[in-house]
Order: sequence, then structure tokens, then C-alpha cells
Amino acid sequence: MVMTLHQFCQIGWREICKKVKKAVVYIDNEGAECLHWNGGLMQMITAGALTVKQFSTFENDKEEHRKAVFILCSPVCGSTKVIMEDIIRNSNFEYCVLITSAHARVHQFAKYGGHREGIDDMHYFHKLEEEMLEWMGNLNYTVEVLYSPLFVVPLTEVLFVTPTFRNLFPITEAHIQCIKELQLLQHKVVDSQSLDSLSSVKLTHLPLEVQISVHHLVSCLHSLFVQLEVCEDIYSLGHLSGIVGSQLEILPDANNRRKTAPNHCSLILIDRTLDLASVTSHNTDSLLDRILAVLPRLPGHTNDVAVKMSPICDTKVSSALGNIVLAPGCLAHPNCDLCPQKVPSMMQVLEWLVNKKQKDVLLSLHHHITALVPGGGGRVGKFTHVTPHTIEKQIALFKGHTEIMYQCSGLLQQTLAVTQTLRSPRSSQLDTIVSIEKLLLQNLGSMKDGVGVLAQVTQLVKTRHERGLLLPDILGLLVHLFSLAGTDILFPALEQSHLLVALKQALYEDREELQGNLSKLVDSKVDDEFAEIAGNVLSKLHYIASVRKDLVRYRTLLSLASPTQPAVYRGLLHQLIADILDPACPDLADLTCKSTGLKGLLKSGFSLLLKKQREQHPLDNPQLIVFIVGGIAAHEVKLIQEMVISSGRQTQVLVGGTRLLSPNDAVEAIFIKDPFMQQVL
Repeated sequence: MVMTLHQFCQIGWREICKKVKKAVVYIDNEGAECLHWNGGLMQMITAGALTVKQFSTFENDKEEHRKAVFILCSPVCGSTKVIMEDIIRNSNFEYCVLITSAHARVHQFAKYGGHREGIDDMHYFHKLEEEMLEWMGNLNYTVEVLYSPLFVVPLTEVLFVTPTFRNLFPITEAHIQCIKELQLLQHKVVDSQSLDSLSSVKLTHLPLEVQISVHHLVSCLHSLFVQLEVCEDIYSLGHLSGIVGSQLEILPDANNRRKTAPNHCSLILIDRTLDLASVTSHNTDSLLDRILAVLPRLPGHTNDVAVKMSPICDTKVSSALGNIVLAPGCLAHPNCDLCPQKVPSMMQVLEWLVNKKQKDVLLSLHHHITALVPGGGGRVGKFTHVTPHTIEKQIALFKGHTEIMYQCSGLLQQTLAVTQTLRSPRSSQLDTIVSIEKLLLQNLGSMKDGVGVLAQVTQLVKTRHERGLLLPDILGLLVHLFSLAGTDILFPALEQSHLLVALKQALYEDREELQGNLSKLVDSKVDDEFAEIAGNVLSKLHYIASVRKDLVRYRTLLSLASPTQPAVYRGLLHQLIADILDPACPDLADLTCKSTGLKGLLKSGFSLLLKKQREQHPLDNPQLIVFIVGGIAAHEVKLIQEMVISSGRQTQVLVGGTRLLSPNDAVEAIFIKDPFMQQVL
């Protein structure tokens, strides 16, 4: 490719920075997360912004400030539009710039529910400009509405996430009844047989908010491919991914782009729900996964963590988020021009956290930290064994040396994230969970029809406090277990009923201990409702187990070599990438190809002449982009990279997802953050 993802992002943010001089900048959470990883807040201040504020209805500005810039990663409609109106009406702006990551056609869809014949795509932007002038109180003032596809965050040369779509998560058959009820609310005729399975659900059946998100994602992917000058072949695995792929394939602007694009790639879209066992497992050799599972999230962020900075500061705090005086550190940082050449870049360290073993990460960090210790206090040499405590002692030597701390603050924050993760008591708890996961895996493979497995989990629920397990850990183990089992293993009804009783009791007993979003699971519930909550949890687990029932090749995640050998987990991504890279080119029966244009017809024609069936294949193109709708784990990226390298193929690979997922994130996505905008089950 001519342009990298990093270059694509830098172009977008450089153009935005040209607009912020002498302006008050309002930015939403998704936009702030994109900015955080693409240069950070200081590039706005350096470009001349007066201040940067959260996009909130409670914000307005001083009377003397005359210019405002709004950076929004969602269509300006509904509550977003109301908030912007409140801010403008309560201020005295004479010049407003709106920069949105939602294309004009996405805004038009959000307003009218589809494309309207005879109305130009830019019509909504023009109408929005007129409304903003009205809010400002003078039609002679100045307004600009600009589109910029701010949605990508490249974490490494291979891994990227899209914070703009961090809440997009695939639907399952658990939502069929909700879809029928939605159709009735919209006064649409519902044929009970036409909506009896997930395969019968169309984009138009989904809530408007989900439809808008799909069109928004499609528009952003198209804009990315425009800049990369790419013609893509689209493949999908999973229902929501299929809908996204179909919409991208039929997008008129995308068809025009494909006619002249000099570069080619294969885009594979995959539903996260097809394999939740992978992201609910703590058995990972990727240190980034362990960091995300142990440290608290940076407030308002889904892909970064809060790091306690007291080891190199004079202030003492109990936790990274426990004191407003000392701001937390994080993994993201801009590459400082003042940094010594020997300081590794943010992407380089993140690459280590994704791909290197724990021992090698510690050795690399220790080597660089030791070389930077003020006054040459660090002992540079060859080390074969380094502990987190050793590195923390080296970091403590930076205290009081402000200039060198500033120059390498990014590396210090990333290193502290590693040491605090490995020294945390929570990390030891996760090791306990790993041993439980291994035991459940072996029992699934050895016990006929899974007899006794749920009884073991029920006992875990009852003894969770003695074992140091939290209720979210139990829920994560259940999701992991049911996703592993699929429909091949049907747990005995009696064991399920015992589990249901234990879950009800656990939810009631731990209702005060649940924190964050998971507290919504039992928030304001009376005693009688806990049985219903437990029932809903078990029902969702059954739907998770059934998501692969219609697949042909990737129906099971368990590999049973022989009765004498233990069961082995082979993730869906592992199986799919192995088949794609296989020189024998096995039939990819479950992977749906959306691109059947002229190239596909030509291939079919030549195949007929050769009397040989020739299907399109993802490796027909020099680059492969794998995108997981619903989120991805770092160890999955590592696995894909290793498989491509070991295959000997020269295929360039990019792996992305809507967000990075920890096991707790996956639990929240399933039980709390419902795709139908319901807060709880």
C-alpha cells in the first residue's frame, strides 16, 4: 500500500489542527480517544487552541471567546444535536466549525431513514449550517461543516482499533423476539415464520441506532480505502459482519472507487460472538492482554489503562484513579522531539507487549530504562533474568530529575504499566482462573456430553469468595465454557437448574460489590427479580453456545485428537487463518464472498474454459485485512502474525477490531451493553 494507517490518521488530524487556532475545542469521548492515540491533547494546544473541553450540555464558554470547533465522531442528530445547540446558544460564538466523522449520507440516513431521491448528499450539511447560524443568533456569522473520517487508531504496524464504533457488537438469536416487538411498535406486519432465525434478519429490521452505526462504519471504511487507493474483495463470517460487508459492496461511491484503484486487498469481516472463548480466556502469552485485564481503564477510554505515577512523583496515592491531584499515566504517548534516540517509540513498545514473551519484554524495558537513568546510575550490562521489582528500583532513580523524566515520560509510563500489572494481587487471581480454564477444557473433552462440568462450575460459584474469585470472573468463565461447548455438548438439565439457583444466590449476595457497568445488572432490583436475572444470564449463555450451529467447517472449537490425548482449544480465527494460508486451498464454506463483480465473472469464465471450479480466495490479493466486529484481543493478533510468517507467504496483514477486549469487557458487552441500546438484560 502507498499509505500506512498511521499516515492516514496524521493527515486527518493535521487538517483539523489547521482549524483550531484561537478556538475553544469541544470533543466527544470517541473523538478524544482517537486524538489520545494520534498525537494527544498537546497538538491541539500547540496548533493554537485556547482550550479543549468535553462535548457536554453542561459546557459553555466565556463571553470573550468568539470561535468554537466541534469534533464529533457521531452523526449530529438526536441528543448530539441538542447538546451542540445548548453549547452554542449559551455562548457568544461568531465562528463555528463542525468536524464530523459521519459522512453527509450517514446524516441523511439518520434524519430520513434512507436515501431520498432528488436530494443531494450534502443537503443535510447545508441545512445544519443554517441551523447553527440561527443558534448563534446572527445569520451573518460564519459556520463550516466538514467531514473527516476520524475513526482509526493504529496501535502497532499490524494492529488497529476503531474507537468510533467501540459500542458496536454483533446480535444473536437472543434478539429475535426484540426484533419482532420492534417491528410491531413501528406498525409493521410481522410474519412469525419470516423472522424465525438470525439469517432472516435484515438491516432494516434492526433499531435505527444500529442501522446508523452500520452505515457509518461502511462510510468510514470506504473513506479509508479511498485514501489508501484500494479496491477490496469483501468476505464475511457472521451475520452482522455479512450486513456490513453487503452494504460496503453496494455503496455507489465504493463501486466508483474500485474501478480506478491501483491497489488490491481482501477484507475479512468477522463477528466476535462466533468465538467468545478466545476473549474470555486469561490464558494468554500477550502481556498487553494481561495489562488490560488488571489495570483500570483510563476514564472515558476503551483501549488504554490508568497507570499509577506515584513511584516517580513526590505525591503518594493509593491507586491510579484515587487522587485528582496526580493524573494517571497511560500507554499512549506522542513521540517527543526531545526524546533521546535510544528511547523506543510508543508503537515499538506496544509491539513488544503484543508479540514478545513476558521475560523478553522485561529484558527490553530494563535495557532501555537502565541506559536512561539520570547520572548514569543504572548498571548497563547483559541480564538474563529481570523482575518487575528490579525495574521499579531503576525507575525510582528518575524521581526529581524533571527534564529527563519529561523526555522519556512515555517509556516510563508504559514500563510502570507492565510492572504494576505483574506485581498486582489481581494478576495472581488471574493465574488461578487460568488453571480453572484448563481444567474445564480437559473435562469438556473427557466427560461424555459434558456431564459433571456444570456441577464443577456451580461449586465454583458457591466457593468463589474462598478462592478469591469475583462474580464477573464467574460470568467470564461461564461465557468461556458455553462458547467452547457450542451445540456439540448439551449440559444435563439437572446441572443447569443447580447452576441457576447458585447464580441467583450469588447475584443477590454480591449485589453491593459489583462495580462499573456490571452494577447495572442488579441495580435497583428487588429480591424477587434475581431469579429472573439469573434466568436471563443462562438464556444468553445458551444463545452464545448456539451461534456456530449453522457453520459447516468452524462449528467446533474443541479438537479431540484421540481418547488418550487431552482436548485442545482451536479458536475460530486460528482455524480460519490456517485454512486461508493452507497451500491445498480447502473449501472456505463458511466464509461468504460479497465481491462478485466483473473480476468474479471473469474468473468464473476462465474456470469454465478450464473445466475447473475456481472460487475467489482471500489470498488472491497481496494484502489481507481482518476486522473483528465487536472487538479483538492482543493474543489473536500475535497468533495471526506468527501464522503468516511461518507460512512463508509475502502477504501483508492488518488486524483490527472495534476495540480491544478483556474478559470483563466481553462480559459487559454480552450482559450489559446490549446492541439494542438496552442497558441491562
